[in-house]
Amino acid sequence: MPRINPLLDQLADYPMVELERRKQAVADRGVRLFDFSIGDPHEPTPEFIRQALCDAVPARCGYPSIAGTADLRRAIAAYVDRRFGVALDPNTCVLPTSGAKEAVFHLPLLVVDPAADDRTVVFPDPGYPAYQRGALFAGGHAHAVPLTGDHIFRPWELPADVLARTRLIWLNSPHNPSGAITPLDDLKRAADLCREHDIVLICDEAYADLYHDTPPPSLLQAGLDGVLVLHSLSKRSGMTGYRSGFLAGDPSLIARLRKLRSNPGLAPQDFVNAAAAAAWSDDAHVAERRVTFSAKRALLRRFFQDAGFDVHGSDAAIYLWVRVPEGHDDESFAALLLEHGVVVSPGGMYGVEGAGRQYIRLALVPTLDEIGEAIDVLRVALT
Repeated sequence: MPRINPLLDQLADYPMVELERRKQAVADRGVRLFDFSIGDPHEPTPEFIRQALCDAVPARCGYPSIAGTADLRRAIAAYVDRRFGVALDPNTCVLPTSGAKEAVFHLPLLVVDPAADDRTVVFPDPGYPAYQRGALFAGGHAHAVPLTGDHIFRPWELPADVLARTRLIWLNSPHNPSGAITPLDDLKRAADLCREHDIVLICDEAYADLYHDTPPPSLLQAGLDGVLVLHSLSKRSGMTGYRSGFLAGDPSLIARLRKLRSNPGLAPQDFVNAAAAAAWSDDAHVAERRVTFSAKRALLRRFFQDAGFDVHGSDAAIYLWVRVPEGHDDESFAALLLEHGVVVSPGGMYGVEGAGRQYIRLALVPTLDEIGEAIDVLRVALT
């Protein structure tokens, strides 16, 4: 028999794979589904972005560069300057990625030495499942930090022995799944702590432009030394299938990442880069999307609050993080709603050590009209 990486059997299926199975079983019975599970909004990608991609497809498409196109790097640097007031050298501080998930998964390879004692990767729990899985497949030790209360991760509360063996810390603001926003002072304090301990600090900021009131800050505002940020066009610009994002920050880390990423050939295609350059250069379409998501959030949040549910956070991103009612956990409550055709994610899907089991996550992906119809179904399900 072939010898296989044991992690493939030790880890459960990726959470969304299992959820797809459950959805299909209900759909096969003829139940209409209102899908609030996977964060893939129904609104179309703006026409000017689609056109930019089509216009950039050449008769012969050669290999793309790991560094991306100069036009894309300049567009990203200009976006960061407009949005956060941080000046970046597009040639040394910016690196395009094939979306956010692959970057999250591969980033531990930058720092983890599987033979070393200090090979820990620290991340918030609940959080994006790829934080843990990327650390494990890189040969690191995955250290989940349970979030309670406001769901803000404060690394300076970590024990000294954990800090001593840590090489990478993940922040996530706005936070998936809760939508909590980490204040700038906390980002600065985390950056100072990691510089003191020679730890690479990375903030996943994929939802930075999808807020409801106050624009979230960026870790880049704490200075570039020892830090990176990760951004994505998936939700910001409705480009989930394009797989386009970027890393930005410390030029020495970006240089190392270019070398690392040249090995597996992680380079987004140039026609995707052209669409991405158009997207990062325009803020108007993002403002329109914020209005749309805010209207969805208000409608769904009002329903749950009127029904007596606790909706936590949800200050940004495209999710509602809802505490399940007494007598249920996340799995049983999600199963109840699924029987009626309302698909939600059990909160435990985003947890490593039991975190999230008291919540469900609803992604604001159906249209406003579809959410209105789903609310009628929810009223029946909850009676």
